[in-house]
Amino acid sequence: MQARLREDLKIFMKAKDSEKMNVVRGILSEINNLRDIKNIEITQDEIIKVLRRELKKRKESIESFTKAARQDLVDKEKREMELIEKYLPADLTDEQVLQKVKEVFQSAADKTFGAIMKASVAAVGGQADGKRISAIVKKVIESETRK
Repeated sequence: MQARLREDLKIFMKAKDSEKMNVVRGILSEINNLRDIKNIEITQDEIIKVLRRELKKRKESIESFTKAARQDLVDKEKREMELIEKYLPADLTDEQVLQKVKEVFQSAADKTFGAIMKASVAAVGGQADGKRISAIVKKVIESETRK
């Protein structure tokens, strides 16, 4: 994925598409910071985490810009989100996430929210948003404790 980002950066530089170029440069910079500053080995999962963080930043910016009535900046952030989403693996459906969370819950010795959430995030492997996973984990824990 990192090689794909670098290749796309070259394409955007040649096309003089500064908006896309800046987004990809920012992502590559975050990845390099993980490797150089935080000494984290760069894996596919780490790159997906960076992409999800960047996506979350854009969503938060859109909320702020919407409140400030800055439609031009909202549109810019949405374009950046679309670009970032192209690099992310396809999201799992809610049913698929629910199935994985149920599997985690059944096999877990510790049935607390934190333990189930941590294991579920690992099981989903970056193919769903943390908020979605959290909501499904809560639902599973509630339904399983009622039994």
